[in-house]
Amino acid sequence: MKKKPRRKNPHAVALGRLGGLVRSEAKKRANKQNGRKGGLVKSLKKTLAARRNARRPRPGRRKKV
Repeated sequence: MKKKPRRKNPHAVALGRLGGLVRSEAKKRANKQNGRKGGLVKSLKKTLAARRNARRPRPGRRKKV
C-alpha cells in the first residue's frame, strides 16, 4: 500500500524561499565563477542517448514524400 506524501511545513518553505532570493557576496562570486566555466557539461552518455533517440522512428510519424 502506498503512503501519502507528507505535507511540507509552509513556514519552512517560506524561509527557504527567502534564503534563495537573497543575493549575498558569496552567491555572486559563485555565480561569476560558474559562468566562466560555461554552464552545465553534458555527459557522453546523455549525448549518445540523444543521438540514438533522434534516429529512432517514432510511431505515427512518417516522412512526407
